[in-house]
Amino acid sequence: MATAAASGRRLVVKLRSRQDTGRAAQGQPHQAQLKEAISAIYASSRTPCTLEELFSAVESEVAAQQGSALHALVADECQRKAAAEAAALASAVALDSTAFLQHVVNLWEAYSSQLSLIRQVFLYLDRAYVVNHPGTLSVFQLGLRQLRCQLEALPHVHHRIVESLLQLVEAERSGEAVNRYLLKQAVDMLSNLRLYEDGVQETLLASATQYYSREGSALINELELAPYLLHCERRLGEEYERCEAYLGQAVRKPLKEIVDRCLLEAHLSTILEGSRQLLAGCQEQDLARLYTMCARIRALQGLRLVFRDYIRATGSAVVTDQHKEDEMVARMLLFRKNMLSVLHDSFASHADFAQALKEGFEACLNARVDKPAELIARYLDSILRRGSKAAAQEGSLEDVLDAALALFRYVQGKDVFEAFYKRILSRRLLMGRSASMDAEKLCISKIKAECGAQFTNQLEGMLKDIEVSGDIMAGFKQYNAARPASGTLDMSVLVLTSGFWPSYRTFDCLLPTELLQAQQDFADYYLSKHGGRKLAWHSASSNCLVRAQFASGVKELQASLHQAIILLLFNEHEQLSFADIQAAVRLEEAELRRTLASLSIAKERVLLKEPAGSEVARTDVFKVNPGYTSRMFRVKVNNLQMHDSDEDSKKTNEQVLQDRFHQIDAAIVRIMKMRKTLSHNLLLTELASQLRFPVGQSDVKKRVESLIDREYLQRTEHGYEYLA
Repeated sequence: MATAAASGRRLVVKLRSRQDTGRAAQGQPHQAQLKEAISAIYASSRTPCTLEELFSAVESEVAAQQGSALHALVADECQRKAAAEAAALASAVALDSTAFLQHVVNLWEAYSSQLSLIRQVFLYLDRAYVVNHPGTLSVFQLGLRQLRCQLEALPHVHHRIVESLLQLVEAERSGEAVNRYLLKQAVDMLSNLRLYEDGVQETLLASATQYYSREGSALINELELAPYLLHCERRLGEEYERCEAYLGQAVRKPLKEIVDRCLLEAHLSTILEGSRQLLAGCQEQDLARLYTMCARIRALQGLRLVFRDYIRATGSAVVTDQHKEDEMVARMLLFRKNMLSVLHDSFASHADFAQALKEGFEACLNARVDKPAELIARYLDSILRRGSKAAAQEGSLEDVLDAALALFRYVQGKDVFEAFYKRILSRRLLMGRSASMDAEKLCISKIKAECGAQFTNQLEGMLKDIEVSGDIMAGFKQYNAARPASGTLDMSVLVLTSGFWPSYRTFDCLLPTELLQAQQDFADYYLSKHGGRKLAWHSASSNCLVRAQFASGVKELQASLHQAIILLLFNEHEQLSFADIQAAVRLEEAELRRTLASLSIAKERVLLKEPAGSEVARTDVFKVNPGYTSRMFRVKVNNLQMHDSDEDSKKTNEQVLQDRFHQIDAAIVRIMKMRKTLSHNLLLTELASQLRFPVGQSDVKKRVESLIDREYLQRTEHGYEYLA
């Protein structure tokens, strides 16, 4: 039993045996009967026979070897009907696009429904004749081909159908409401007639190309980049919906490529240039959208270069800004934090973009030779002075140190950092300005992990000296307590290993008797425990706590040793001239001027100078300031002796440069001893891989000339040769 629905009727076909076929429609030619039935079906009128009789007639004809004639009969009738339908469409081409397309769809629905009924009548023809004759079309396909041929014979009708479809699609792209069901029916008709794939698709894609090319050229100049990217994303989503609704999945990929090509690829240079503004504003969502689009059109390399160049240009502007030099590290840390956020949240932590970030920061932090290394060391000093306060403001202390050392990782002049960090650390430890020894150890351990044990050997030795000095002082206090005639002066001494600490200039001065006796007591104790060692006292690095009586009350002055011995002179004198003070303390003139300036000109004016002025002269006279006041009981007097002046910074840089010369010499000799002969360019390459700092060709040439003069090397035709 087979069933089929057509024109609202239910068709029931019973397959008879071949013996029963001869009894159907006796006395009437079967082909004429079937032709009349086809005409009735196309006319939507009553068939002359029942469908069962018609099916039997088809079976009889096929059994009588009339399948070919029967197939030709169906072809002729379908051609007649298709021609009539095409003519009807030709008469309606003047209608507007929606009305015409509706007319086309109505005719198609009626035609395909009638053709389905005819297929049921001639089902046996398909099963018994068509399947045994390869290349012969089935009844339904035959009807479709006839309609297709008639439409192709009337190109203006076919063109009007396609034009109507395109106009409605473009109207929807422009924001108008259209009948999507009507469009889907029209596309289904064209697909069944094999006209959609064989030409209409290409026309549809060409129309989309023209539309998006016009739109892209207009909007790229009208919109900012962020809304333009949002528009591109929305357009692609709309095309995907359109394919789902009526265009079909076959055109999904070509339409995506058209949108990408016309809206993105055609304006890629403008888009990438505009992405700098997105980076400047850290617009992570828009940058993520741009990253996705660039990945789709294989333009990630271009975006990566923009990311790298933006970091290099923006970072270089910060590094080379000498007016805001003190803020450089903090600004670079914030900049790096923002760029890391962009890398993770917008660029999916892509390895190429991570490398671009590294290259960008290396370029900008080395745009100013050696200075960033010094400033990073000073920034760490400010963090380690504040300790938990800095952590409270900027995150955990470990995170703050990690961020600062991440910048240090990009710096090439690590020897400059080492020199300044060592000098600043020594000042911090000697003056008791470190917030926490644990924080100091944590920072040094991180530097050690970054640069190796040799880099931090002296730094660790400095911390160990401080810890050992604590144990020594505990023993000294017990020793003093056991002595019957020990002095009342409370003294704390730091015993430092000379090889670990930076060298400071020493000043000879005449100390008060109490201090001299305290020094001698400690020397006796220490040398009794550590025979064979030698102690050298550094007065410039010493601090004192002096209690002073002013009209406003008692104050404790935290001063340097040089400041303290000058203040003690005023216990016996109301006023002293510059010459009197110099004779009493026997301190060299430049240091004495600086010390007196810190007491009489700086913020805490414990002494008064006559005549008043901004500089200390040999003719000045000094006396205690009777009107000195302060809100604090313990007052810290500015200690200019330990201030790292520009001159001191210059001296550190000069020492670094001298050390570099020695390292370059050693590296050249080491390389040439191993290679024996080497060209100049290969020597430069080897040096770059072995040295921790950047080295210029001019420096290498100077060191090579020096080694040639000292007969370590000699010139050859192709380079240099090592002399054993």
